[in-house]
Parts: sequence; structure tokens; C-alpha cells
Amino acid sequence: MWEAELRTHGKENSSVFRLWLKFTWARLLLAFIGVCLNAVTSLILTGYMTEVITKYLEGLETSLPYAFGLVGVVVLGQLIRCFSFTAVLFYGAQSGSRFRSGVIGMTYKKLMKLKTINGRVASEIITIFSSDALRVLMNSQFFVYLLAMPVYLIVGTAYIYSLVDFWCLVTFGTFVTFFIVQVVLIEIISFLRRKTLLWTDIRIRKMNELLSSMKLIKMYAWEESFKHSVLGIRDTETKPLLLSTILNLICNAVIPMSPSLAIVATIALYVTAGNHLTASTAFGIVSTIHFMKIIVSFVPFASRIFGETRISFERIKDFMLEEEFEPPGCDVEDKENAIELRNAVFMWDGEGHNNQSEKSKDSNRHLSMASLALQSVNLTIRRGKHIGICGSVGCGKSSLLQAFIGRMPQITGHIAVDGTVAYAAQQAWIFNGTLRDNVLFGRPYKKELYTKVVHACGLDPDIRLLANGDLTEIGDKGINLSGGQKQRVSLARAVYSESEIYLLDDPLSAVDVHVGQHLFHKCIDKVLKDKTVVLVTHQLQYLKHCDEIYVMDDGKITEHGTHEELLVLHGQYTKVMEQYNSKMDINTADDNSLEDDDSDDDSGDESIAINEMTKQNNVKNSIYTAPTNANHEKGILTDRETSVIGDITMETYKSYINAAGGMIVTLLVLLVYTCTISSVSFSEWWLGIWIKETTETVKSKLSSQNNINDSMENNGTSHNVTTNTTLFSWAMKELQEEKEWYLSVYSYTTLVTVLFTFFKGITVGWVMVRAAVKLHNIAVARVIHAPMRYFDANPTGRLLNRFSRDVEDVDIFLPNLMDNLLQILITIVAALVTTAYNFPLFLIAIVPIGFYFYVVKVMASSSIRNFKRLENVLRSPLINHLTITCNGLSTIVAYHQEKKFIRGEHSDATSMALLLFEGSMRWMSLRMDLGGAAVAIVTTITVLFTKGTISPALAALSLSMSIKVSSVIQYFARNINETEARFTSVERIHEYESLVIEKETGSMEVDRRWPNDGRITFSDVLMKYRSDMDPVLHNISVDILPRQKVGIVGRTGAGKSSLAAALFRLTDLSGGHVVIDDVDIESISRKLLRSNLSSIPQDPVLFAGTLRYNLDPFDTFTDAKIWDALDQVHMKEKILLLDLNLELHIEENGENFSVGERQLICLARAILRQNKILVLDEATASIDTSTDAMIQETIRESFSDCTVLTIAHRLNTVLHCDVILVMEAGRLIEMGNPQALMQNPSSHFSNMIRAQTVLSLDS
Repeated sequence: MWEAELRTHGKENSSVFRLWLKFTWARLLLAFIGVCLNAVTSLILTGYMTEVITKYLEGLETSLPYAFGLVGVVVLGQLIRCFSFTAVLFYGAQSGSRFRSGVIGMTYKKLMKLKTINGRVASEIITIFSSDALRVLMNSQFFVYLLAMPVYLIVGTAYIYSLVDFWCLVTFGTFVTFFIVQVVLIEIISFLRRKTLLWTDIRIRKMNELLSSMKLIKMYAWEESFKHSVLGIRDTETKPLLLSTILNLICNAVIPMSPSLAIVATIALYVTAGNHLTASTAFGIVSTIHFMKIIVSFVPFASRIFGETRISFERIKDFMLEEEFEPPGCDVEDKENAIELRNAVFMWDGEGHNNQSEKSKDSNRHLSMASLALQSVNLTIRRGKHIGICGSVGCGKSSLLQAFIGRMPQITGHIAVDGTVAYAAQQAWIFNGTLRDNVLFGRPYKKELYTKVVHACGLDPDIRLLANGDLTEIGDKGINLSGGQKQRVSLARAVYSESEIYLLDDPLSAVDVHVGQHLFHKCIDKVLKDKTVVLVTHQLQYLKHCDEIYVMDDGKITEHGTHEELLVLHGQYTKVMEQYNSKMDINTADDNSLEDDDSDDDSGDESIAINEMTKQNNVKNSIYTAPTNANHEKGILTDRETSVIGDITMETYKSYINAAGGMIVTLLVLLVYTCTISSVSFSEWWLGIWIKETTETVKSKLSSQNNINDSMENNGTSHNVTTNTTLFSWAMKELQEEKEWYLSVYSYTTLVTVLFTFFKGITVGWVMVRAAVKLHNIAVARVIHAPMRYFDANPTGRLLNRFSRDVEDVDIFLPNLMDNLLQILITIVAALVTTAYNFPLFLIAIVPIGFYFYVVKVMASSSIRNFKRLENVLRSPLINHLTITCNGLSTIVAYHQEKKFIRGEHSDATSMALLLFEGSMRWMSLRMDLGGAAVAIVTTITVLFTKGTISPALAALSLSMSIKVSSVIQYFARNINETEARFTSVERIHEYESLVIEKETGSMEVDRRWPNDGRITFSDVLMKYRSDMDPVLHNISVDILPRQKVGIVGRTGAGKSSLAAALFRLTDLSGGHVVIDDVDIESISRKLLRSNLSSIPQDPVLFAGTLRYNLDPFDTFTDAKIWDALDQVHMKEKILLLDLNLELHIEENGENFSVGERQLICLARAILRQNKILVLDEATASIDTSTDAMIQETIRESFSDCTVLTIAHRLNTVLHCDVILVMEAGRLIEMGNPQALMQNPSSHFSNMIRAQTVLSLDS
């Protein structure tokens, strides 16, 4: 349908609203007919029946058949009204649910087609799924009442015309005036809503960034900085939110005001003109105006929802018009070629790439020409060839692979890729699922192929270590895998796909030398022997095995040829190879002993690791599965999201009351509501008294005058007629004064109501928004300070769900619902009190009816509440699925797995829960509405069969108010249940108030300059990431002396990064101690500890914001120091190319920098901190050899007076260290000076060095 809309109207004139109308027009027409039937029935029950019954009460005759007939009409009308009303709303919910599912499916399919995805687009699609889709559903329910408004006004005005002639125009004019006021308010609210949504998107984006980078934030003790950043955005978001809430409450208050003012204006002008007002006429007008109030009560809410839905339609349209991904063509000029590029120019944010603003185009990606564009690329890759691509950091290697898969916008030239493609990204994308799921990636399980792939990618030992084998659950983004394991899972996914072309973006950077050698020879060089492979790598020792090599620099291909051809050229390739070989200058005796073994990877000491893997592979396939249920439980990482069972607890309500300001503030709010609604009820009660007194006075005056006239006629006298006329004039003057008195009180009461309305809107709006903000802020503070294991067990999408949709419920829906609920509740109480006062016997009937209401409420509330909780819980997997898709979009599309992700079970589940929620609401509302109808019927019977015991005016007042109760009881039932249901969002946010945060085991004060020396002592350290998991560190004991440079090596998953986690107290120790400069780290606060340590994590993390913000979020350092740090990491020249310099905007996750450049910026961040202890966790894994050499020199100079722990896979980066720690399976198996260890041929480190050197010697 959307494609047809685009074809018919074009992009500019396309409309999602028009699409919605096409989808729902038939259902909308049926709903409109139902509303019209409901309108006619309601008018008969309110205006017409009130007039007829009141006339009957005013008459002298009593007729039981006639009375029974009136009761029959009321009963039939109430049944039609109840069932038609329920049918319309449920039918609308069903239509809305269908369209909501369609919108989610349409936008998700569009997401799969996007060329690029950034933080802005990701936050927008989350908002579309969580908020906009819901508004589409609600609009489908209530839009019909906007269409029906003219019907209500015209029918109601026509009936009033039958009562008071053209004075009906006063009523019509009053309603139209109030409607215009409402429309203006709705437009202002919509404008404010747009402003709020902009900041909501920014807040969600910031929360997504924060949750995704929590490890780094904790390691740098930046929790407070990011908390204030989120809360600052929240404060800005709150300003338009507060104004819109106040205006919305005022708009809601217009609902009870408009009938009152219409009654005052109509009756006052009618009586002032000299017309005689009877009870039947007066309360016929009152009841008819209350009938018109039904539509008025729906119009503000329907208008607001429609206004917000229009914004949602605009957002959906903008998203649907985003530029789509276009895969490269397959029309190669030579069929023997797999990939061809001819004079191709590619540019980030180039023509047609409309995802960024002009400012972004001028700055965001202009780090260098390499990061901006690939220039005049000419490249031909033959089928079955292995191609190596190398070059310095930021030269465009990864961009070239992005161009191959169509992700980098093409400006000119020819590109063709002929064959199925498998793509392994530089930052491996791992989704939440089992390890096997990540490898199979939607393809059927083939045991033989799977076993072959797992062995080729060196995953056998890792699977053995996992609690549940390859069925162990892997957390979101591979949270429980090391960097090397993630890379190998990503590579295994590519190999298992059995594609024709393999694009491998530096897959060897994050693995140790043993595994790297195994991956290249067993996987790339053997399993993929006959495949087309494009390998981007900084591991230069493998390039000589490639058929061809391309050397890149500054976005251009500068050299091309075989390894031998390029060495002969003595160009850039020769230079970098010489630099690399100079780092491999080790014991020549060991070298010579290994030269002859280069061609045989399965023999010799250098291949110990590979042989071990081969042996492990010969073990039964039981290593891939869990032998026991206990292991299966251990293999589960992600906690299952649960919901509370039973009633909303008092703790939840108390948390909201406390956030609003406490019990006193709550009581004041209730008092304001009581005064406001009571003033409205008083005006109606005063009208009844006025009519009663007026009619009785007129009757007595007329009766006295008639008696006098009759007396004079009977006596046959003609006394002074003038005197009698004068007396009558005085009587009429007295009557006129009484009328003015009643009218004045009536008018002033209305004025008081208006003042209370504005006062209520301002005060209540402020209180409710304050509650929402405080609940959000408390939740943010608790989540930020939660331990790392909490983020391992809870996917980002689950947390984002609560900070998006649940917060929106508390921000937007809850104030509106509670406002309506309190207004209706007090109105119903006033109506029942009035009726009971006039007819005490009514209390006999109200008791069973009240009991009936209670029983229905208890029966339905549990289902409604639990269906809402179900919807809340089922929404989390949907949002999480969405975030996973956004993170791995390039990989999903490259593997053609769109259908696997578009299946729609998450969307269907949420739609099912929403429809169940709406169905249960309608079930209860119908029965509550029938109870309200029973109130009106009982009142009608009471009034009719107690004729003469009370004045017709008060009887009509009671009847009018009971009919009003019956008309709003459905609305009341919906509000009371939906309010309780929405409080499940408060309940979910309130859960974070009791969230376990990182415990402070000590608060000892230390010297301001601590640590002075940087001595680190690990004593029998035992650590588990979770109590139900196996230890990741086993009795580690080591003493690191001050200013020592320590290299930590070991195969992937050996526990190297876990050692850093223990040092930073990211996880509490299960045993042992860590002491820094005679201070046990458990005796001081985590913030003090972490702020005095520096770290560069395995995955470089940059945040959306300026470059300065990323380097110095607390504005501690001068520009000069920041520039000096950038100069030390060799980034200063590239940054100076930009006009914005330190104000350069960095995209989310640093997407406008290469991975290597991100690592350099992270290194500059560590240099600025100037702490005595630095941990480098694979900090140069994505950096070329020459840059790595310069960085190592920088580290030696900048941190010469510091203790440096370097976790590395490239062993040449730790050869300069004073001490080497060799780890395996969480144990320290070797420690010593690197030279001494290399001289010992039986040492583990010596074997690792020989394994790495085998390949480097021939180059």
C-alpha cells in the first residue's frame, strides 16, 4: 500500500494519514454508523425522555401503563446505548491493532533496506515501535468521534430548538466556541509534543549509548557525568512536557465547563427575554446539553490523540523516505572476475546520502580524505583468489569493504560484485542467542560442516570451556565472550554460509598468535582455499600467502601486486614490512630451528596449540552440547524478564505519591479537584433550586391574583383596580429580583469554576510532571550504579523499553487518565448524593448496584492488569530485537537474512497482548455500563412511582444527574482500569528503586596523591562473574612492582581481561585480595579506585558529542594539554584539518572514525588522566604496524613513571616489558622476564614466540 501511495502521489505528497484512511475506511464507516445509532439513542434517553417524564410529573393525571411504557423505553434505550458504545470502541481497537502491526512490519522492512543507520535513526525507529505505533492504534479507536461531532451537535441543537426555538443557537454557539478553544489548545499541545519528542529521541539515544558503553563508563568512574548528562536532557525535555500537561489538563477541564456555561447562557438569555421557564423545559435543556457533553468529552482526547498521531504519521513518513540500500550490480565485464571497480569514487555523506545535516556533511566525516572518500579506485579480483589489503590507520580499508557490500555511497564509476557474499566486520556483531545460533545464522544445522567450521575457526577449546557447550547463551553484543572469541564466531558464521566471496575485515587483530596462525592456515588458506577472499589485515606476516596485495593510503590504492613484486618496488609495502621484521628480531637459534617447519603447520613445537586443537576435535561431538541440566542452567546468561503478580502494591502507589511531593501535596490536589467539580455540581443543584422556587412563586402569585379577581367578580364590586394592579406589579417585581439573585449566584459559580479550572491545571500539572521526572531520575541513578553483572543479564533493549515506553506512560498517559478519573469520580459521587438526598429510598437500590460494580471490578481488574503487564514484558523482546537489528544491519543484509529477522513474532505477540488488554477493558466496561444503566432505570422508576412527593424540578434534577451518571459510567470504568493498568509502568520503573547497586565495602580515606608508586599485589584472587557461574580467575597471586611494564599474554579467553576487571572491581572477588600501594582496594570506594586508574578497553568506545567531551567530560584540562595528548597519539594533524578542532562532533560510537582512530583517541584519553596505573586491553589491535611502533614509543615515554599492564595478542608489543604473565583458563601458568622466558625453549612464552616467528622469518 505504501509503494502504491508513492507511485500515485510521489515522495513529497505522500501521506501516511491517507494510507491509514485507505486501510480503515470500511471499518471507519461501520464505526461511524454505530456512533450515530448511539447518538440517537442517547438523545432519546437524555433530552427527550427527561422532558417527557418531567411533563408527566408536572401534570395532574397519573397513569401506570404510561409510566411502565416510559420505563420500558428507558430500559431498551439503555441496552442499545451500552452495547453500541462497547462495539464501536472494540471494533476500533481491532482495526487499530491491525494497522499497528502493519506499521511495525512496514517500518521494520524499511529498516532492513536503509543504506546507513546512525544513532538518530536508531532512536527514531525505537520511538516509532514503542510510542507512535500505539498512537496509531488509539487514533483508530477515537477518530470516529471527531467525525461524529457534527452529528451530536446538530441533533442536540435541533432538539433544544423544539424546546426554546431560536435560543438553541446560544447553546450551539457556546459549544462551537469551546470547541474552537479546544482546537487551539490541541494545536499548541501538538507543537509542544513535537518539541518534547525531539528531546525524547535524544534522551533515548543517550541512554542507549550509556547502556552500551557501561563497562568503560564504570572503569573511568564517569557514572556521575553521564547521569547528569541524561538528567540534563530530561530537564530540557520536561519544559515543553510541563506546558503541554498543564494545557492538556485545562483542555480536559473544558469538558465539565462547557455544558455548565451552555446551560447558563441559554437559560439566562431565555429567561431574561421574558420567557417562562418550566421544569420540563429547563431539565430538557440540561439533559440534552449533557448528551452533547458526551461528544465534547471525547473530542479533546480524540483531538489530542489525532494531533499526536499526525506527528507520528510525519515521523513514519520521514523514516519511510530515508535513502535505501542498493546492492552493487553483478554485471562484471569478465565472468572470471568476482569483483570489479573502474574509476570508482565513494564518499561518506556524498550525493544522495541524506541522513546527516549540512553541518554534519561539513564536519562529521571530514577527518581526512581517507575517511571521507575512496578516490578513483581501480581494482579487479579474480574468482578463487585470495587478496590482502593493508595500509595505515584510517586509509580506507574498511570503507573499501563497505563499498563492496553497497554500504558506502557511490559517486561515480563502475562497481560489480558477482557472487554471494559473506562479511565479517571489524567489530564483530554477536546477537543474543546460543553460540550455535550465531554460527548457523538462520541456516540449517549440518553436523559435518558445522564441526569442520568450528575446528577451522579454533572454537573447540572455547566450546569446551563454556558451561553448556555451543548451546551456551551468548549475551547481547557478545558480552560474555572475549574480543577474540567474538571475532572467531563472526568468522565461523562467514565460513558456514558457504558463500562465494568472503570479505574479512581484520579478523586476526583480536586473537593471539597461536589462534591467528590456526585461523589463517586452517580456515582462510585451507577451508576457503577455492573461494574468493578479500582479507583486510594489520598482521603483515600473512600477506605473503595472498595471491595479490593492495596497499592503500589516504583513500587510494597506491600499490598492487604479489608479495615478491611489491618487495622489488621498494615502495610503501617494503617500508612497512621492514618495520615489521625489525620487531621480529629474536633469538636466531630458535629461528633457524623453525625455518624448515614453515610449510607444515601440524608438526614442531611451534604448532603445539594447533595440534591441541586437532586432538580436541577428534573427541566426540559431546563437547558441543551440555551433558547435564546443571550445565544447561549455567549456560543461561540472560535473565528472563518477569512481572509482578496480583494487585498493584501500595508501595507502587506510595512511590508515585512520594515522587509527587508526599501525602500533603496529594491531599491538596484532591482538594483542588473536589472544589472544581463541586462548583460544577453546585451550579446544577442551584439551577434546580432556582427553577423550583421560581415556578412555585409564579404559581402562588398567579393563584393569589386569580383569587382576588374571582372575589371581586363574585362580590360584584369594582374597588380600586389600580391598587390590585399595583400589588401585582410589586409581586412581579419581587419575582424579577429573585430571578436576578438566582442568576447572579449561578453566574458567579460558573466564574469560580473557571478560576478553579486554571488553578487546577497549573498546580496538578506541575505535581504530576514532577512525579514523572523524579521517578525517571531515581531509576537512571540506580541503573547507572548497578553492577556489571546486571547489564550482562539484561539486554539493552529491555532497559530501553522501560526508559522509553514506560516513562512515556508516566509522562503522558497517566496525568491525563488520573485527571479524567478524579473528575468523573467526584461527578458521580455528587450525582449520587443529590439523588439520594432528594429520594432517600434510592439508597436501597444503590447498595446492590454498588455491590455489583465491586464484583465486576474485582473480576476484571486482575485480567486487565495482567494483560497490561504481559504487554509490557512482551514489548521488551521487540525493542531488543530492534536494537540488535540496528547494530548488525550490515551483517544481516550481507548474509541475506532479512526474512529471518522480519518473521514478526515479536510484533504479533505485542499486538495480541494489546488486543487482549483492550478486550478485557471492553468486557468490564460493558458490564459497568449496564450497572450505570441500572442506576438510571432505578431513578426513573423511583421518580415515576413517587409522583407528587417531591417537586418536579428536584425530581428532574435527580433524573438528569442519574442519566449523566449512566452516560459516564463506561468512561469511568475505562479510566479506573486503564489508570490501574498504566500504573504497571510506575511499578516497572519503581522496581529500579530497589535495584541492587554496587556495594561499597569500604570508605577509607587515602592520600590525595595515591597511588604514589603503582605497586599491585594479587593474593589468591578468585573471581566469578556471577555466583552461579564457574570461576574465571583461579587463585591468581602476583606482585607487580612500581613502574614495572607488565605484558599479559595467553590465548583468547584465558582470563586476561578478567584480570583487569578484578583490578577495577567491576566484579567483586569471590576470594583473595588486590592491594595497590599497601591499600586493599576493597577498603576504598569504587569511585576513588577507578578515578585513579586508567584503561583503554578492548573495544574502543567514543560517545556522541564533541571531541573535547570525549577526552575530558569534566572540563578538567586545558586545550593545550588536550592537543598535546592528541599529538602524542599522532592524531593532531588529522584533527587540525577541521575548522571545528576540539569542537568536532563525533557520532555515536565514533562512526565517523575508523576503529584504529578510535583506539588512538582512547589512548589520548588515558594520557590526559596521568594516573600511576594504566591497563591497555588490546589497545593497538586495530592499528597498523608502523603506527603501533610509534604508539608503543609514546606509551614508553608518556608512562615511563607509571605501572603499565599491557594485554596483547601481538607479542612484539610486549617484548619491551619488564615482566610477562602467561595465562591459561583463568590461571597464571608462567611469569618472568621476556628475554629469560624466550631463552627457555620449554617455556610457554617461548613456544608462543616461535609460533609467531615461523611466518615472519620468510617475509
